[in-house]
Amino acid sequence: MVFEDISIWNVLTVLMIIFVAYLLIYPQLQLRGIKARRLRVIKKLEKSQGTKVLTMVHRKEALSLFGVPIYQYIDSDDAEQIIKGIRETGKRPIDLIIHTPGGQMHSSIQIARALKNHSEPTRVIIPYYSMSGGTIIALAADEILMDPHAVIGPIDPQIGDFIRGTYPAPSWIYAANKKGVNAEDSTIIMSDISQKAMNLTGAVVHELLSDRFEDQKKLKVVADKLFSGELIHITPIKPSEAIELGLPVKTEIPGEVYEFMNYFRYVKASVEYL
Repeated sequence: MVFEDISIWNVLTVLMIIFVAYLLIYPQLQLRGIKARRLRVIKKLEKSQGTKVLTMVHRKEALSLFGVPIYQYIDSDDAEQIIKGIRETGKRPIDLIIHTPGGQMHSSIQIARALKNHSEPTRVIIPYYSMSGGTIIALAADEILMDPHAVIGPIDPQIGDFIRGTYPAPSWIYAANKKGVNAEDSTIIMSDISQKAMNLTGAVVHELLSDRFEDQKKLKVVADKLFSGELIHITPIKPSEAIELGLPVKTEIPGEVYEFMNYFRYVKASVEYL
């Protein structure tokens, strides 16, 4: 009989192939379903707000095989896609939803400049946080919509490498000045790079905000607050503090934004409620 030729090993092999195929295919099907839901929410948001909606969301997500987290940040791919989206928007206002810990400085500046140069009104919407490079992008918008408990952060450049570690640019400058002639060559080099990074960041802040502040002294206060090292890099700046600085912040976010954010898979679910 046919069944007599089928060994237990053949059955196990077939089951193993089915199991591996399930592991590879099922997460992709889940992801497609989630993306489809996100797009539906974006379409609904565009209809209700009359804008072109772009999104840049970075969070640890369990999307890869066996749920290994993917760590995301602002990079050149983001810059390319956002700039393309802005270019293709045409004569429409833009809503850019941002949820990010930051990332590459040059990519953040590229996105900020593209947003700043858009001919129609622009809004950056921050449901939870937009730190570092994300804050640079937010500064380019005509209006910043933040959840009442959302935060932005300082934009002081982070300089370093794998050997010495990464530290705020003002701290490298402070260390080199403190040691003076006794400073190591590497510290002096890092201090020089840090000063140039500070100069670049200062120029970008003035470029993005100069048309909002007629009082140049006030602009300098804002710029110094954001990148001079007065605040540590992880300092959360709440909406009321951002408004006090003179940034165009409002604390009303369309409900669809929260709905959109719900369609991201968490790495862990340590919080539960009904």
